[in-house]
Amino acid sequence: MLDDVTGPVRILLVEDSPADIEVVRRSLEPDRQSYSLETVDRVGASLTLLDEGRIDLILLDLGLPDSTGLASFHRLQAQAPDVPIIILTGENDLRVAREAVRKGAQDYLVKDQLEGNLLLHAVHYAAERHALHQELTELSLRDPLTGLYNRRGFMLLAEQSLRLAKRNGRESVLLLADVDHLKRINDAQGHLAGDRALCAVSKALLGAMRESDIIARLAGDEFIALAVEAHPPGIPALVGRLRKRLEVEGQVLEATRNLSVSIGMAPFDPQTAPTLEELIAVADADMYLGKREDQHVEQRSLEDGLAGKEE
Repeated sequence: MLDDVTGPVRILLVEDSPADIEVVRRSLEPDRQSYSLETVDRVGASLTLLDEGRIDLILLDLGLPDSTGLASFHRLQAQAPDVPIIILTGENDLRVAREAVRKGAQDYLVKDQLEGNLLLHAVHYAAERHALHQELTELSLRDPLTGLYNRRGFMLLAEQSLRLAKRNGRESVLLLADVDHLKRINDAQGHLAGDRALCAVSKALLGAMRESDIIARLAGDEFIALAVEAHPPGIPALVGRLRKRLEVEGQVLEATRNLSVSIGMAPFDPQTAPTLEELIAVADADMYLGKREDQHVEQRSLEDGLAGKEE
């Protein structure tokens, strides 16, 4: 987000006309210390820069060698939904430019009218509007109890992450976790204790996973996480860290010392590229398989205990 930028705002100009590039450079010149400009002449060439997080704002021409019209806007918007886009257009493309604004572009400017401080003002106000929009959007993507992403937030971010993983040939792993015996906690100690347990699980997840991972509370006692660019062989170590964190958090909650979760896993292979919904289904099946095994072990332990008493 632009409100997080500490140095010059990094502007990407996607334009194939040398004359128009020079017009933009001159328009930004009066405030050159506040902005840095990088140019590419094709939409495809901008994707790597956007993946690397090196861009804060995009100036997009609608007529490019590899893409034209709304298709260009949609490609960049899908690639970097957090980066504001200003459309640069000619008089003959005004209808398309206005449609792009209705679809989420911050503004549009007619190239022949880039005079005075028009571009500087447009960039400044686009940054402010986008920051406000992102702040409001962020509120709608968060679970109010735990502060983690909610289902909507997770689906949006995870879909984007998996698209990048597929294109870059990187693995990832999806984890699904279900809090054990939450109903017992609610029934025995009240829903406030249950809420504290849910917050403790979210804290354990945040402590066990990396900042780049996407963590959410799906609903009720279900949590989900996407370990971004993680390799499946390393997941047991991650699960071990999570269980240790749960022990610590359970000890803090004196009334719920046996805080635990059932976990299911699903690897993302960029070659087969399963959908997010398919990954969730695989992880869900894996989680409930583990639950059944744990229940069998618990039942055998109970039966052994009763048999010992009878003897």
